[in-house]
Amino acid sequence: MFRYLLEGVAVTAAVVVYFLPAILADRKGRRNVLLLALLNALFGWTVVCWIAALYWALHPDSEARVFRIVRAKRRAHAQATVAAIVDRAHRRADAAHTR
Repeated sequence: MFRYLLEGVAVTAAVVVYFLPAILADRKGRRNVLLLALLNALFGWTVVCWIAALYWALHPDSEARVFRIVRAKRRAHAQATVAAIVDRAHRRADAAHTR
């Protein structure tokens, strides 16, 4: 009985160590966790890919990349706002024409 418990703990520990890069990337809130987890799951058995995935999970994004992401999100939000204003103006114009 103790042997099975010990084997279960060993298997669990091995799985956690194998998926450590994906777990760390998820904890750090990385944008591309799914891609990193797939790389880890498919090619993590090679030591080189496991180390590359671990580096990718722990390496912070550059300031320029973060700036580009923030700028793109702001631009998308501004475009959605303008689209909502234009849509509202069209609805008002249509309502004025139907009267």
